[in-house]
Amino acid sequence: MRLSHPSAPFQGVPAEDVFFAANDQYVQMGVGFVVLSFQEEAMPERPVQLYLDIKSQPSARNLLLGALLGRCEQMRAAFPGVKGRIYTELPPTQFDMLNFYTQNGFATDDAREEYLIQLPAGPAQPPMGCEFASVPLQSVQEQYAFLQRLNKYRLSPIAHDYLTLQMQQPYFMALGYYRGGHPIAEMMMTGASADTAALVMVYVQRDMRRRGVARSLLSAGSELLRERGVTQALTHVSSGSAAQMGLIRMMGGTRRKIVTVLPNLVFG
Repeated sequence: MRLSHPSAPFQGVPAEDVFFAANDQYVQMGVGFVVLSFQEEAMPERPVQLYLDIKSQPSARNLLLGALLGRCEQMRAAFPGVKGRIYTELPPTQFDMLNFYTQNGFATDDAREEYLIQLPAGPAQPPMGCEFASVPLQSVQEQYAFLQRLNKYRLSPIAHDYLTLQMQQPYFMALGYYRGGHPIAEMMMTGASADTAALVMVYVQRDMRRRGVARSLLSAGSELLRERGVTQALTHVSSGSAAQMGLIRMMGGTRRKIVTVLPNLVFG
């Protein structure tokens, strides 16, 4: 079995972060790559995030994983003393690959899960000195600026095409709290059915957390949705995020399904 790098970037990933595996007859058996991101807002406890992807015949998986873990060691050396994790993302039904990662020491204690939450009732109390307002989205520049703020707090970014599609839905809302014109918390909800909306994203700036700001913003949005007959919402959360799970528990969320599993190795 042989390893090689592509001669050019592969699916936008730099060539040095991509490995091809081929057998002795030079027949390609698989490909793997690693993507580094520094998620200081989305994962403040472990900001160095190294995402692996392996698409391979079983005979080449261990070779590719070893090469990728070696490349991860080189990449994490740029952040001495900083905590992080090496992870991948798989459907819960992909038992073969889940077993492969667990047999190689990856934990399966994190997953992307879907929860049904009851929209909170009662008046919302904006933080002191803050205004409640719709997010300005009239221009393309404003839309991209909103996405940039949201994506700072996400591992998987929201694309502009997705935003423009959702803006056409009858229950789309983008709301926030602002102080001096600067956002301290924003959220995006959408949906085409009055039965259930979708909470796509809510974030709170780090220095304003643990003050009930997220719940207050959700209450403000919920009041508007209740006027249109919507009383519950679906949302996706990371089971490994204490902040996200704490908000879900506070809102009496009920787990509907596991969307994906995130096998991971932590370091630091």
